Amino acid sequence: MHIGDPREIETVLTFFRKHIDRELDVSFSVFEGLIQYQRLLVAEVNSSTSHVLLIGAHEQHRIELNLHHYSFATVSPDRKKLEIGRLLASNVVLRLTASEVP
Repeated sequence: MHIGDPREIETVLTFFRKHIDRELDVSFSVFEGLIQYQRLLVAEVNSSTSHVLLIGAHEQHRIELNLHHYSFATVSPDRKKLEIGRLLASNVVLRLTASEVP
């Protein structure tokens, strides 16, 4: 199952566009017992392909997101936090959250 609503994808792209050239606190988890935290810079947002490029310190970490491969997306009402995820199996969800650096 993939995000089917183009407005939902545009909302996520708008979140990342707002934060381009700024760092975000990003976490990745596949299940509740395993969470990885990183501070990543929003380097590129490509609306035509729905891709987002996040880069870590000294470009040692590069995360490329293709929003067409995610099942759901939620942006907080204050536009400071985002969550996207993909259902991998019956109870396994890959989840990425990004929030503004305080």
